[in-house]
Amino acid sequence: MAKIFIFSVDDEQPEYDSTRHYAVRAIRTSASIDRFKKHSSTDDPQAADIILFVAMGTCGDFAERVRAHPLYRKYPEKSFLFDWADWVRPVIPGVYASLRKKHYSPDQARTGFYVKAENPLVDYRPLTGHEKYLASFVGSSNTHPVREELFKFNRPDIYVLDSSEESYRIRFHGSASEKLEFQQRYVDSIADALFSLCPRGRAPGTVRLYESMKVGRGCIILADDWPPNEGVDWNSFAVFVPEKDVAEIPALLDELKPRAKEMGERARAEWEKWFAEDVQFHRVVELCLEMLEARTHSRLQGRLRRLYHLRHIISSPDNFRHYMRCKKNLYKLHHKIFW
Repeated sequence: MAKIFIFSVDDEQPEYDSTRHYAVRAIRTSASIDRFKKHSSTDDPQAADIILFVAMGTCGDFAERVRAHPLYRKYPEKSFLFDWADWVRPVIPGVYASLRKKHYSPDQARTGFYVKAENPLVDYRPLTGHEKYLASFVGSSNTHPVREELFKFNRPDIYVLDSSEESYRIRFHGSASEKLEFQQRYVDSIADALFSLCPRGRAPGTVRLYESMKVGRGCIILADDWPPNEGVDWNSFAVFVPEKDVAEIPALLDELKPRAKEMGERARAEWEKWFAEDVQFHRVVELCLEMLEARTHSRLQGRLRRLYHLRHIISSPDNFRHYMRCKKNLYKLHHKIFW
C-alpha cells in the first residue's frame, strides 16, 4: 500500500478556476471514493511514497513550474506528473494523456487519460436499435489532416460535422443555455450512431475516445502516434485504423455493424474498469509504482537521471526554441522565470 501526496502548482492560487484546479480536485475526489482501497492519500509529502503533481496543461510544456517547485527540488526521485497537455515533453516521469510513441518509456512516461471539466451530459446510452447513423464525428476539422479526410466519405449514414467555429464562439461568448444545448447536441451525436469516429487532433490523444467509451460505443481510432493505455482490452471494442487508410473506414464500418451492440457494451465495461471516477486514483498510482519499480533496474539514478530527462530540451534546435518560447509565455502569465 502506497501513500500519495496529491498536489498542484496551482493550489497556491486561492480562487477556484476549472481550467487549473479541476483535475487535482478530481484526483483527490477519486482517492476518497477509491474502489480498490489499496493506496491512500496523505497530507505529509515527507511520509509519502509518491508525490503526484496534477496539471491541466498549465505547468509549461517542459514542466517548468513543477521542476522549479520546492517539493520537486526536495523529492525528485518520488515525484511524478499527471498531465493532459497537448504538447507535453515528459521531462518529469509521469502519466500523460497525449503521450507520443517516441516518448513512451516503462520507467519515465506512460499513457494516461483526460481528467477535465467534462460535458456533464456524457453518460451511458446503450444501443436501442433505433440509432440514426452508422458512425459519427463532431469536432474541429482543422486540427489535423486526418480529420479533414472524414468529411470526404459522402455517405448519409456517416454523420460528420465541423464544430470549430461554433465551439469557439460558445466557449468564450455563449450563454449558459447555449453551452448546455451545444453539449446536448454533441452527446446526442455520439449516442445516435452505432460507432464513434475518434481521430487524433492537435495531439495524438483525444478526449472524445474516453467520452465515447463512457457513452458505450465501439470506437474507430485514427492516431498513429499514440501509445494506447496498457491493460485496456482495446480489441474487444475498438479498431485502430492507420491514418493513411482513412478512406477504408466506410467499408470497415459495414463489416463491423453486426458487432455494434457487443462492442458498445465492451467499451462501457472497459471505461468502468479503467477510467471511471472511482478508479482513476488507483490507476494513476499503479502506473507510478510500476515506473518506480522499473527505475530500480536502471543504471540512471539520482542527478544523472535528472540530467537525462533534459534531453527533451536539448535534443534538437526546434525543441530548444520551443523551450525558450514556453519560458517567455510563462513569464507573461506569472511574471517569473522558471528554470
